[in-house]
Amino acid sequence: MLGGNNRNRTRKRRFGTGVVCAAVAVLALVSAPAAADGLPDLRPEQWGLVSIGAPEVWALTQGLSTTVALPGVTVPEDHPDLVDNVSVDTEFGANDGDFDEGTALAALVASHGHGRDAEGGVLGVAPEARLLVLPTDDALPDAVRRAVDEGVQIVLLPDVSVIAEPPAQNGATATDGNGANGADVDGLGAATEAATEAGVLVVGPAGGDDPNVLSVAGVDADGALIPGSPAPDAIELTAPGADLSASAPDGGEAQVTGARYAAAMVAGAAALLSSEYPQLDGDRLRQVLVDGSQEGPNGLPTLHVPTANGLAAGVAEENPLIDQDLLDRADEGPRVPVWAWFVSVGAVLVLGVLLAVVWVRRSTADPYGVREERQQEEETIAAERGAERAEEPARPGRRGGRRRKPRGR
Repeated sequence: MLGGNNRNRTRKRRFGTGVVCAAVAVLALVSAPAAADGLPDLRPEQWGLVSIGAPEVWALTQGLSTTVALPGVTVPEDHPDLVDNVSVDTEFGANDGDFDEGTALAALVASHGHGRDAEGGVLGVAPEARLLVLPTDDALPDAVRRAVDEGVQIVLLPDVSVIAEPPAQNGATATDGNGANGADVDGLGAATEAATEAGVLVVGPAGGDDPNVLSVAGVDADGALIPGSPAPDAIELTAPGADLSASAPDGGEAQVTGARYAAAMVAGAAALLSSEYPQLDGDRLRQVLVDGSQEGPNGLPTLHVPTANGLAAGVAEENPLIDQDLLDRADEGPRVPVWAWFVSVGAVLVLGVLLAVVWVRRSTADPYGVREERQQEEETIAAERGAERAEEPARPGRRGGRRRKPRGR
């Protein structure tokens, strides 16, 4: 199950109050007027959410029942913007050190904010999605595999540039400045391939050449690619990635820029679609995110959640959760051949005759000997009566007959 167990030294938190916080935060973001209690809305403006149209689909889905894995980063579990949405698996590394990048990535994906006070927190693209954080320094491939085994729907890689590096010789690891914490190059490529084969969508910043990863580049508020973006042929999708409002580890606000943060926006959008249409696997999610985009810089596709959601609805109809053919067969009922009906009727008749015979035999049987005992009693009584008659004395009869009168003389 998601979150692992004590053997894996995994810590889990229940998702409870996050739904309420998310609902309040959504209202705070999309409504310009002041709150009913007269307090001003001090939540920062998040141009990225508005640009991709995320609030437009929050009435349908906010990412519930979907999990995004963040391997290779550290995130504070008790962060007010993320509490109850985060589970941390420390099997491959301790959840300590620099929390800046991981906290910003997690917040852009699934932050639910923390109220309407002076800070207010920020909102992620999918405020009700779950996050599985897997910190690691040198076991990124293993962390990706663990995430897949735990049943996540999306994996967000912090940096895929390591995949573009040539494989190290003699089993060495890549440890240069572009490497993702010295992860094994060959192992990471194999891990992403296994993830896609398992139906998981893998998202990462553009710059690598792994075909299993949806490569995302960042754009600014004017729609232009951010500095340092790779060539257009290495970009599959663009998303807001400059001056984004994210959460800082201390509970405050941070402004972040980079392709990895644009990838986090895409991962959050994928969580929304996966929550609403769970029958869509990673390949189909990737298809609808790209095909359901709008034209961006240099003709590149740019993320637009409402359009992708409409396209996902059509794809989901073609891939229902329930096999309609099986359902129709169940409605039609079983097809029984004619000879089977005759055999069934004959069996019922034979059974009925057998039951009748058994009933007759049981009704005429004398299992307790009552009839035989009664017959013996009657025979005894008859014998006694016969003996009594034999013992009775014969009644004496009259001697002679009537005396005749003499005839007249």
